[in-house]
Amino acid sequence: MLHSPISFTSYRRQQFGRCDTLQKNIAHQCEDTTTPRFEQKILESAELVEEMPLAISINDISYAVMMVTPVSLEAFVVGFARSEGIIEHINDVRDITVQLTQTQPDIESVAINLELSPRRFAQFKKRRQTHLGATGCGLCGIESLAQAIPVLSILQPSTPIEEASLITLRPRLSELQELGNKTGAVHAALLISPEGEPIVCMEDIGRHNALDKIIGYALQKDINLHNYSVLMSSRCSTELVQKAVRVGLSRLIHLASPSTLAVKLAQHYGLTLIHLPKHDAPRVFALSSK
Repeated sequence: MLHSPISFTSYRRQQFGRCDTLQKNIAHQCEDTTTPRFEQKILESAELVEEMPLAISINDISYAVMMVTPVSLEAFVVGFARSEGIIEHINDVRDITVQLTQTQPDIESVAINLELSPRRFAQFKKRRQTHLGATGCGLCGIESLAQAIPVLSILQPSTPIEEASLITLRPRLSELQELGNKTGAVHAALLISPEGEPIVCMEDIGRHNALDKIIGYALQKDINLHNYSVLMSSRCSTELVQKAVRVGLSRLIHLASPSTLAVKLAQHYGLTLIHLPKHDAPRVFALSSK
């Protein structure tokens, strides 16, 4: 499986102490104001997922700041630009520049600038809107209901997915979550071919980011997402449905149940939407339009 070349440390070991050990010292430490509340002795360590601020600019104009796991960043920024409607094709991007920066208090961050074609940049300036997006927040900065629920094109009808193939997806995603298996606290999105074969697994602290990485990967590899599926570890929200519809993805499959609005939009746009419960049969909430 190939990944975008722009990547940094995805996790690092963090030291910690267990409460059952620390509690033995709380009583006398609370009485003694000259010593810290907890002992400084570190008992264990764990691998934690990396989180980094990413500033995105378009032709040197600030557009968004997202909190991301800093792997496959080129795919993420390209996918984010596509799902935001800033670009349509990979050829709309003329160059990508990356700069590592430092912010207070001693926080590593990265700035990525997308250089668009003159035509695309002219279109971007007409709809320019700087907004801030936090982890797991897909509508931050939206200023109106029309922007929050845009009118999109109905998807092309897709071929039905075989029920037997759905049964194996949950354990397959678990196998392919390299970062998730190390740190636990990370979302995953798995791109699946029309034949049911896994293509690439993308991981991030934000579920929207994970899907954007898939979208960017598909754009870079010139993959038309009609009849493709994306399996996600998260619940299905409205924003994920909108991203899928905008880029022509035929199916979203989730390990957690969707929201009511996500189901309504999926049904309206002809997006197949499936929930894979842990101990029950797959639940189909929306099917492709006929």
